Amino acid sequence: MRWDLVPRGEVWRKRWGELVRGGRLPAASLWIGPEGVGKTLAAWALARAVLCEHGDRVVACEACSSCKATTQWLHPHLLVAVPLPAEVSWEEGLAQWRAALQANPYLTFGGWLRELGLRSSARLSIGVEVVRRLQERLSLALAASQWRIVIFWHAETLTRQASNALLKLVEEPPMRTFFLFLSTRLEALPITLRSRCQVWRFSPLSPQELEALAGTAIAPSLLPLAQGSFGRLKEILAEGGPAFLQPVREWLRALWTGHAEALLAPLENLAKSPQLSELLLGAVLLVRAHPHLSPFEKAYSMDLLLQAADEIEAHIQPPLVLWQTTLALWEAWRGEKLPLLAWLGREVSS
Repeated sequence: MRWDLVPRGEVWRKRWGELVRGGRLPAASLWIGPEGVGKTLAAWALARAVLCEHGDRVVACEACSSCKATTQWLHPHLLVAVPLPAEVSWEEGLAQWRAALQANPYLTFGGWLRELGLRSSARLSIGVEVVRRLQERLSLALAASQWRIVIFWHAETLTRQASNALLKLVEEPPMRTFFLFLSTRLEALPITLRSRCQVWRFSPLSPQELEALAGTAIAPSLLPLAQGSFGRLKEILAEGGPAFLQPVREWLRALWTGHAEALLAPLENLAKSPQLSELLLGAVLLVRAHPHLSPFEKAYSMDLLLQAADEIEAHIQPPLVLWQTTLALWEAWRGEKLPLLAWLGREVSS
């Protein structure tokens, strides 16, 4: 991966170059920003530059064996930890992640779940066993000119045990080893860990940048759903563009008409969607355009939907979040509780 293929790559290359040339490399860096804005691509370009046999640790030569290995994420000094279910081994999961990332460099967390064949409610994490395996690798000696880079993809999924095990490593890192944490949420990492990192912030991409990456004009109704993320935009386009919103339209329509029994099927269908957070953002736009809701009802409902999308983005039990949001919207729009007897013995699919 080259810097010129990374969104705003020249900005990140220049910032990294200033640290290298100034001899001010941090032991660890924490990159914060939404999914699909180029954090992984920038980490990929940085890894090539750091591990290149002939470069200056800022720009890779692109021809040496190290550059070729890093392009495939196969360099022995490029160590990566990714969130996995408990039953999948580090080696197996990493091989699957490499293949998924080669196919889609803007891979999102939801896309990774689908690659693993899991539902959106599945619990993935970077556990303490993976950290211990990394510690074993880091105990091996390096040649005088060699560097190592350790990347934690979606570092917000680190378990507390794993985070604690990392503290001493980050505080007293092995020689010529750089830790890089990629995360969507700063507050999801313990303060003890993030206080030891230099923080870089990756902001959402502009509509112009999204269209440039897509190589085509994008329907104005779809750009707000992407929330500045090219990864999300790719998934929305892959799901059929405007038709992407159909599941959330049916859910809102059932809420508006006020028939509890008619709400069950749309709710179950929406709960199964791996792009649930994006669909709830679409619901915000639909609520805003609703002709019969008062300004207060719109503001309250939009706040509920944005909060739900944010919680799902943080990997908090999507079916439960959707159920709570459904109850709150029903009560807000109809002035009554959703009749729970209609749901007795029923369970929303997870």
